[in-house]
Amino acid sequence: MRILWFALMVLCLPLSTVAANERVASLEAGAGRYVFEDLATRQEVGVYYYQPSNYTSDTPIVLILHGLRRNAKEYRDNWAELAEREGLMVLVPRFSAQAYPGGNGFNLGNVFKAGSAEQARGFTQLEEMNPPDQWVFTLVERVFADFRTHRSHSNRETYYLYGHGAGAQVAHRFAMFMPESNVEEIIVGAAGWYTMPDETIAWPYGTGGVPMLNATAREAFFSQPMLLLAGGADTATLHTVMRQTPETNAQGATRVDRTRHYFEFGERQARSLNTTFNWRHWVLPGVTHSPSQMTPFAARYIASRAR
Repeated sequence: MRILWFALMVLCLPLSTVAANERVASLEAGAGRYVFEDLATRQEVGVYYYQPSNYTSDTPIVLILHGLRRNAKEYRDNWAELAEREGLMVLVPRFSAQAYPGGNGFNLGNVFKAGSAEQARGFTQLEEMNPPDQWVFTLVERVFADFRTHRSHSNRETYYLYGHGAGAQVAHRFAMFMPESNVEEIIVGAAGWYTMPDETIAWPYGTGGVPMLNATAREAFFSQPMLLLAGGADTATLHTVMRQTPETNAQGATRVDRTRHYFEFGERQARSLNTTFNWRHWVLPGVTHSPSQMTPFAARYIASRAR
């Protein structure tokens, strides 16, 4: 286990290994986009950003995971005014459907290798795991490392991770697979369903069949600061992309129910392991399944936590 996590973090380019003379000039203030050439996957990743006018080397960094439509620019635009007001540096990498196809490639983190279009949908348990440097989670870490070392002068050694919808699914699984990440806190907004920290339930609905997600890994998972958000009016069950299978329906009928179920299950598991439980769970009154409705709260929350 220790060897695996050491190798994984090497792939994520530890910040302390980058020489100071590799830094470049800061990005321009306001909205923009740059291309991160990821050596691990040999792909170009477009990163949409917003740098507030009052940016300093101590400005909090927020890395945002876009939704199902992979609309990174739209998410950046949705955060721009709030990032300026709250003094947040926002980074939104775009995970292309070509590099990370289907629900398996994005929502589930590309942890397992899909051999067909059906498997790429992410409804079945797969056998062969991708190398850690192919996971969505490790690319998130590399984007952060690249920003600090090649895009701007920053003293921040940690960042806040926010995901909404499909991005929220990525975010809570990130916490499972990345116990030694540089994340300060994870905000999970309106996930449609969850991977339960339960070895008796097969992946992707539980951690069964994933050897690294054992009791020791779960202890680190429960101690990761994480805020689970649900919109109080996000209760639609028809004409929605929310997954409807026996496994997900066992988590509840709506996103509100499923988020509460996930939090309470995690709390019981942490208690049984006698380990730290650093999760929070809040329901936002009147909020529907709309990124623009949840974003203002998330931005204010992050700004307050970063002070």
